[in-house]
Amino acid sequence: MGYLLRLSFAERTSGGAFVESSWSLAGYEYVVETPLVHEIFAFTLGFAVLVTALAVAIGVTYAYAVWLASGPWRTVLLGGAICSLFTTVVVKLFAVVLVFSPRGVLNEFLTGVGALSDPVLLVDNLAGAVIAQLYIVVPYAILTVYAVLTTLDDSLVEAAQDLGANRPAVFREVVLPHVRPGVAVAAIISFTWSVGAYPAPLLVGSGSEQTTAILVSQLLLTEFDWPAAAALSVITVAVVLTTLLAGLWRLDDGGEILE
Repeated sequence: MGYLLRLSFAERTSGGAFVESSWSLAGYEYVVETPLVHEIFAFTLGFAVLVTALAVAIGVTYAYAVWLASGPWRTVLLGGAICSLFTTVVVKLFAVVLVFSPRGVLNEFLTGVGALSDPVLLVDNLAGAVIAQLYIVVPYAILTVYAVLTTLDDSLVEAAQDLGANRPAVFREVVLPHVRPGVAVAAIISFTWSVGAYPAPLLVGSGSEQTTAILVSQLLLTEFDWPAAAALSVITVAVVLTTLLAGLWRLDDGGEILE
């Protein structure tokens, strides 16, 4: 990280990657003055927020279903989340293509039963990039929330039910307040991974779904503009660390979210 920070202050040059032993703000000037960088950075943040919101919602729902299940069903549901972590990212992304492509499993099923007249395009666009990124981050969100759920005292749920609360009310008034620390950590993990998203938007999205990670790769490997790439990387890392510190600041020493 120290070398990356130093490189971000090097002089840009068209004759190589950077000027040795030089000091310059040219890399940061490129980031500040280039409209394309602003658009990509704004898209990256919006993409990360969208994926984080969906990942947390899915993670809480799935973790709650695992917690409610018992016996072999709990093993199957929990194993489904854990087994996905044993698969490499590239395999996951090709699985997304196989399932959600116009001739994939999902579209073939929906058109076969008559639910759709024509296949829906769910890859090579924003939807594909979001779905692919969710494949990567959702297992972490599930396991994080479930780890907190396992500490919930069953007697609290039984007491709420004895007082007349139905299952949605129990979830809203008892479960959600208890899992707030898990939700916070799941959100931090999902946001951090999504801000640095590279393979999902590159392989499953279209050319329009460019993130800062893709731009950094292009600056490094295609344009050989290392100071600009380093400056953009430093700014991205600063945003991630700021988000992380803000999330941790909301947690006290006992692991509960501060009011």
